[in-house]
Amino acid sequence: PLVEICIVGALAGLVGVFAVLKRRVFFAESVTHGTFPGAVLGVVVGSSLSQGDHHVLSLWLFAGAFALCVPLAGVMYALARIPGQSSQAAAGVVLTVGVALGYFLNTWFAPLPLKIEGFLAGSVLNVNVLDVSVAFAVLAVVMVIVVGYGKQLVFYAFDEQGFRAAGFSASRAELLILGMVVVTVVAVIPAIGTVLSIALIAAPAAGLIPLMKNSTALIVAAPLAGALIGVVGLGCALLWHLSVGGCIAVLAGVFYAGCWCLRKVLFTS
Repeated sequence: PLVEICIVGALAGLVGVFAVLKRRVFFAESVTHGTFPGAVLGVVVGSSLSQGDHHVLSLWLFAGAFALCVPLAGVMYALARIPGQSSQAAAGVVLTVGVALGYFLNTWFAPLPLKIEGFLAGSVLNVNVLDVSVAFAVLAVVMVIVVGYGKQLVFYAFDEQGFRAAGFSASRAELLILGMVVVTVVAVIPAIGTVLSIALIAAPAAGLIPLMKNSTALIVAAPLAGALIGVVGLGCALLWHLSVGGCIAVLAGVFYAGCWCLRKVLFTS
């Protein structure tokens, strides 16, 4: 669990930098809820094939979440391109449909081998080697993308018109950012679930942005903050016998509030 939460925290913090800079947090929020019905369907298929093997269940959970998450993200992107339709409204539609479909499927196929709380808030104390391996693989891929295209993605986030004028592909940049968000919300499901993951994605970067001198410092600090929030949340949950995902989400909010207070102190003194 400790290794998983460190990897997940760093992954969420790193991807959150680009989600926050490009104002794709609400997109990430809707995608997290879109993974819920896919995870349910994946577990249903996996339970019929695995005969109780948790590794197979985990694999099908990832596959189902990703398989449904991608078309829902595509639908949201298409809705946002309709004239007069805002991206926030499109994300809201996908978000509510995803949650409703998840609860419907959970009831339709009940009883499932995994409790619904495991989908929504995660169960990091029950993760297995496959869960950790998937999270690590996604983190490795994201790090390669950031090392190779990080500066271009930051340029795109701050000045899309200038980015296009410089001859770069805005479609590729958008696809990379949205793709990183999608695979991240899928990879973190076993640890912090579908609902609470948005806190760990958004809070580190959103809190640190006013305190960082440049984007490079933010890209380094946000993953470290995400991992720290995860570890402290895990420790608090074990100490007080609380939900790990809930503690992490609360601490993410506390971290953001703390950064806001620190900014006020630094800029008013």
